[in-house]
Amino acid sequence: LGTVPTPVLVQPLGLRLNRCEFIKGPGERRLPQKSSPRFLSDLRSVTYKADRSAHRKFGKQIQRRQLDLPEYAASFVNYKALKKLIKQLSATPTIPAQSSAGAAQNVPEAQAALRANKEVFFFRLEREIEKVNTFYLQKEAEFSLRLKTLVDKKRVIQSRTVPSSKAPANFVALFEGFQQFDGDLNKLQQFVEINETAMSKILKKWDKTSKSRMKELYLHRAVEVQPCFNRDVLRDLSDRATTARLELEAWAEGENIQFDAARPVDRAVTFQPFGADEEDLDLQILQSATAGNLQTLREWTAKLQSSPDARERATRTFLAAINEFSDDVLAVLLESGLVDIYAEDDINERNCLHEAAISGRGFVFKSGLVAGVDISRSDVYGRLPLHYACIHGRVEMVKDLLAAGPHTVDAMDHDNFTPLIHSIVKGQLACAEQLLHNNARIDPASESDHIPLNLACQHGSLPIVEMLLERRAQLLPDAEGLYPQHMVARASQSPQLLMMLKQHGADLNQKDKLYQWTPLFHAASEGCVDCLRALLELGVDADVVDEKGLAAMYYAAWEGHLECMLLLWSHRNNSHPPQKPFDILNGLRLQEAGHLAGSHMEDATTTLESTEIVDGIPDLSLPPPIIPLRRYGHNFLDKKVFIQILFDTGNSGSIIFDQAGRHPAARLTISSKLSDLIPRTIMLPIQEDSRLISFQVDNLETFAVDFEIFPTFGSKVIAKTVALPTVFRAEISSTGSCCLPLFDPRLRSIGQLRFGFQVIKPYHGDPLEITHFATYWKATSAIDSEHNGLVTGSSLSGDHVQLFVQLTRDRIPVLYPCFTILHHGIELPICHLTYSQFQVIGVEKGVNRLDLFQHLQTRAVDDLAQAHRMLASSFLSLKEVLQHLPIGVNVNLSILYPSAAEEQVLNMVSLADVNSFADTILTVVFDHARVSRDQNPEFMRSVVFTSYNPNICVALNWKQPNYPVLLCNDLGQIRDLTRGNVVPALVETIKELGLVLVADTSDEVEPSGYKEALGAANAMGVAEWAYRMPDGVNGAMKANGILRFNDMIDM
Repeated sequence: LGTVPTPVLVQPLGLRLNRCEFIKGPGERRLPQKSSPRFLSDLRSVTYKADRSAHRKFGKQIQRRQLDLPEYAASFVNYKALKKLIKQLSATPTIPAQSSAGAAQNVPEAQAALRANKEVFFFRLEREIEKVNTFYLQKEAEFSLRLKTLVDKKRVIQSRTVPSSKAPANFVALFEGFQQFDGDLNKLQQFVEINETAMSKILKKWDKTSKSRMKELYLHRAVEVQPCFNRDVLRDLSDRATTARLELEAWAEGENIQFDAARPVDRAVTFQPFGADEEDLDLQILQSATAGNLQTLREWTAKLQSSPDARERATRTFLAAINEFSDDVLAVLLESGLVDIYAEDDINERNCLHEAAISGRGFVFKSGLVAGVDISRSDVYGRLPLHYACIHGRVEMVKDLLAAGPHTVDAMDHDNFTPLIHSIVKGQLACAEQLLHNNARIDPASESDHIPLNLACQHGSLPIVEMLLERRAQLLPDAEGLYPQHMVARASQSPQLLMMLKQHGADLNQKDKLYQWTPLFHAASEGCVDCLRALLELGVDADVVDEKGLAAMYYAAWEGHLECMLLLWSHRNNSHPPQKPFDILNGLRLQEAGHLAGSHMEDATTTLESTEIVDGIPDLSLPPPIIPLRRYGHNFLDKKVFIQILFDTGNSGSIIFDQAGRHPAARLTISSKLSDLIPRTIMLPIQEDSRLISFQVDNLETFAVDFEIFPTFGSKVIAKTVALPTVFRAEISSTGSCCLPLFDPRLRSIGQLRFGFQVIKPYHGDPLEITHFATYWKATSAIDSEHNGLVTGSSLSGDHVQLFVQLTRDRIPVLYPCFTILHHGIELPICHLTYSQFQVIGVEKGVNRLDLFQHLQTRAVDDLAQAHRMLASSFLSLKEVLQHLPIGVNVNLSILYPSAAEEQVLNMVSLADVNSFADTILTVVFDHARVSRDQNPEFMRSVVFTSYNPNICVALNWKQPNYPVLLCNDLGQIRDLTRGNVVPALVETIKELGLVLVADTSDEVEPSGYKEALGAANAMGVAEWAYRMPDGVNGAMKANGILRFNDMIDM
């Protein structure tokens, strides 16, 4: 990103580091001839949410949910109207400041006005609560009746003992009915949740505007007591449905299991079971149909004629058999005259045309059309046969259905999806073409409708977008305020869509109505490199800013998309003042440069403060708890073992069910039988901010983890598995991965759960006593009145010479800057050599140990850069170097530990595990610290640990509190660092969290005469100019191997 000093992040090490190997190698293995910033992270527990949807404007969230839940749309809290009402009422004069003239006499009048405002607002709010509550009670009654009907049907078919009752005619539709019930119940639960959030947020806005504290009291006394916000009823419905579904599955497989006690007799459903002869007849018909024996099938259907319910039974069998039996079998059933071809299933409400469109049975479809079956009948999802034909790509059926009923072309199902929308979402180009030829509506009729063009752009369907644009589809924003060009930039892998949209009048600099983002922002934030490149080639404004005054570079850096950052940097507008990467990471507003001055600047600031978004204000409730100040280093392991579990959020995910989509709304509970561990709950699918789970346990031998999956709001276990202690013992390695089967309550495997883990054990030796050895964090000082916060000073100061440290095969820490050494033409990993072999190679290369020791003792203090160069190839052990290096020289121990990929490529079979590796190095450092203290109690050497490997950083951090641990990164894969929550990409965020910032300028090209000038400056004691640091940067890493911190770092 240029040759200017580049910021490096430093952050106290904590719980959020994952085990992904994403770090480039150290020392000479860095990327050559490339000026790229690197990051040093002194890691601490920091909350970072990568999922930006959590920060989406709440008003847009409601609009999005109204679009997703059209049946509920009219009953949501009118959040927008309530916000507008608060804005109107805030214009009424309120209580003036005490310093205002005439304040005393105006107070009664202002208080009366405020009371009037309060009555108006809360009257309107109560009407909104009534609206939500009335709708909820209606839906609750509806769901209770639906569930009772489903359970009664289950009890009826379960009462039959003959195997024929387990045919699809009695099971498939009922099982689907329970699944649909679960989905609809989840929608109601979402409706309740978002309205509850709306109440909380609107009350927070009222408190902010009226300077009152009504939120907590009103929520407790007027909102939470409403039936709609009582979770017990929904939880009971969810549990009963889950139990019934599990029992039905068990029954269908021949097991008579009841997960709950039997219902009371007075509530049981009465029914008359079929006789054995009638059940045998059903069984014979099914067996003949399955075998394709048409003559036998005709004989059995003839016998069925005498049954009083023959027509019902034959029709039920026919509907369920459409997708299983051959056309000849279905023809025999139709010829029998027993099948009511117009009949509908009493659970899913589908007729033969629905089933034929789903299964693609042309014979049944033609028979239904010829017989005049109603093509406009909708099933329980509100879908017509045309919807299913488009979903499954039945082009010929689509043609026939449109010819028979052209009025159905724009029919909507319960999700407000038309056949065209289904064709777009499923990528059925031919079906979409037929619908458009029949004048399907391409523009929304209302705000609650989906926009076909936007969805086509979102799914990257180039031919469908082209057809829609040829028919003059309008360029409209969706419920979130995103235009088609934004959808392409954010989600599409077809950048040519951008050119197509531009040719049809789309403005590629159009700002959305969500964050005032242009398509450039969406492409940069989501890492869509091809779309970003296409936008820049089409000449979009690369320096545009959003509503917060931030450029696209800011969000590319936040999300860690290096290639996007490089593209944006190469297309920056050079007419602006020179812009450093430091400025970008600080979020400096591009428009601030010279546009406002004097009183205009003050007016702008006042306006900005007056329009501040009030969602960010703190809750006016109880005072915050007293938190103890951090005084002595960081958290570390004394006797406990630290275990971190990492879930994958990629396309495959960590939890996979054998039947995809079977449990669309669920939660994962992670617990252990150890009494002092609190269970953790994660909503599924797993999001970025919840993929890491940490435990601290006393003994690995007894530590097991239970993983249980529940319905989102239910308490009945859907699936369960357990990780036994053998998984985490980590005898050979401190990291690993595990794949466990998921079992349902009947111990059937229904999926799998995968995760990675890291185990950090406490330091095996004698740690440094806290009372005798100072930590690198000093005591927190008094309150800073200017910033209204606590100030903590760090003992990180002065110069630190860099030493590259790794282990030999016999576990001796030695100094060498690369993982391998070239010996007689052979690349040998250092970890394959013993210390004596390592010394022999050093002697062959001309290393004189006595001269090195003498130089260190006499000249190292005056020339740290020379000491760094000599020690890099000294072939000395760490113990020897610390013994002979003057106590006044601080050291930066750069630990060389390979990533998994590097370990495999270099075939480092003798590499020590992370725990042993860290313990060995710490033992040398601790022993040296004790010896130094005995020799000179008044002065101790400052030590800093750095590494490019996150696992070794975690281990070094958790094993001791005395020395800081810095994670290095050269921007090779910064996205993984942001996911691991170890490098927040924004300087403002770092400063707010009390973290340190270091600039790594080791890749800068030194100007001619630099070394001579630096030498002269060192001789005169005025070399500070060589370590120039931008404002806010706390330290610098130079190419000469010296890490310099400011004299005092205030956090």
